Amino acid sequence: MSQIVWNNCIIPGPEVEEKPFTSKYYGNSLIIPRTRSLAIEERSAPLPDRKAYRSMSRAAVLLSMACLESLPYIQPILDRDPFSIGLYCAMENGPVDLKSAAEMVGITREEYAEQYRKSRNPKMFLMQLPNLAAAQAGIFLGIMGPLNVYNSSTFGSLHALNQAESDLETGRIDAALVCSAFSFENPLILERIRRRNLNDRVLCESAAAMLLRAGETRINWTKENFDDTRAYYGISHQLVTSIIKRK
Repeated sequence: MSQIVWNNCIIPGPEVEEKPFTSKYYGNSLIIPRTRSLAIEERSAPLPDRKAYRSMSRAAVLLSMACLESLPYIQPILDRDPFSIGLYCAMENGPVDLKSAAEMVGITREEYAEQYRKSRNPKMFLMQLPNLAAAQAGIFLGIMGPLNVYNSSTFGSLHALNQAESDLETGRIDAALVCSAFSFENPLILERIRRRNLNDRVLCESAAAMLLRAGETRINWTKENFDDTRAYYGISHQLVTSIIKRK
């Protein structure tokens, strides 16, 4: 059982023009016809630790931006017990380094090791880890409670909401920060969404966070209608839609 204390949603506004998404690595074989992206430069995002950018994907930066706005609401809980807040995050696996992969095409066996060393940035691996994005948001906020990450492209946000609801009901935590972010970093993920979920909707970058406390009524997130939307927000869709409908 829960009640919504606070929420935050970062999505493209109606003034953002729809554009087709293409990737230079896939050419005309991969085109998402209708998309809206966020006009946010990762390195310009107001994060507490400038060094963290080096190991954060774009989605990870967007996630922290959405979550950091919750600090005034969770600070009294953190002051009392930082272990009493759980973080429930829906995130895709981070981007594969397509640039270095393209540079390795046609390399001989003898040249492979040296070229790989030159092309591949080791920190790119850190950007692929969805749990690292959630952990970094928790570090910025000082949350020391349970950390849960869900990477189902279609139902990740719903899984996060339902688990937070269950843990609040059983008293495992005093508060739950449910969060998610979705970006256009991985073209293959976008193509999968186009084939399975998009239909005629506009695919949008997004980030969202919702703070839940124990309440008298159990919210049945599964029964909410998430399909009657003109936009689709990837793995963040259920969380973003829930916030929009309650505004």
